[in-house]
Amino acid sequence: MVTPPGVVRIGLGHGSITEFGGSSEATNIIPPDRARASRLDYLALGDWHGHLIVNERTAYSGTPEADRFGRNEPGSVIVADVKYGEPPKLERVETGRYRWLTQQWEIAHIDDFDRNVVALRAGGDPAKSLLNLTLVGAVSLADRVSILQKLEDDLAHELRWLIVSSDGLIAQPTKDDLANIDVQGTLATAAARLQQLIEVGGADSIRASAALERLYVEAMRARDEAIA
Repeated sequence: MVTPPGVVRIGLGHGSITEFGGSSEATNIIPPDRARASRLDYLALGDWHGHLIVNERTAYSGTPEADRFGRNEPGSVIVADVKYGEPPKLERVETGRYRWLTQQWEIAHIDDFDRNVVALRAGGDPAKSLLNLTLVGAVSLADRVSILQKLEDDLAHELRWLIVSSDGLIAQPTKDDLANIDVQGTLATAAARLQQLIEVGGADSIRASAALERLYVEAMRARDEAIA
């Protein structure tokens, strides 16, 4: 487009300079040098929901509010100070209310879990945070049960949304864990048998682990009720 001399030229575009990892072939690819080729002082792009400076005259502002997991940065806009014939001054300004967080916590002891929770709370308002959490590691049976209870009873109510994958957090029952189920008798025999299946491995070990965890939870519940 022809414009009078000295007029600021700003382009607005919707499309991709790359497929950004998309599964389908993009049909509206924008050349990264479009600003230079079209003599634009600034080319503001949309389509991809992340913030990206393509070059000194081209940028994606991002979206004012994040809308999915996979983008740990908050929503934002770009404030552009554009002058004729000069590279624009671009300032990223956060506008998002919510944080969409994807995190993996490596746990060897319940203290590791507690430290991660403290860091999560310190990073922003939990009520404005959505968390997709993966737990990995190996802990005692008591620690695993306590961690899952804290997630369900506490953290899930603090956060806007919580998704937890705990299959990677393996329970390694200790002697104290098994003793808390039952020192002797039928429950002790059942716990010992489940522990044997866990140690053998295979498909049965997964079911045995879940069964032993449930047995432990119910034993602790019965003990607490008896004390009360």
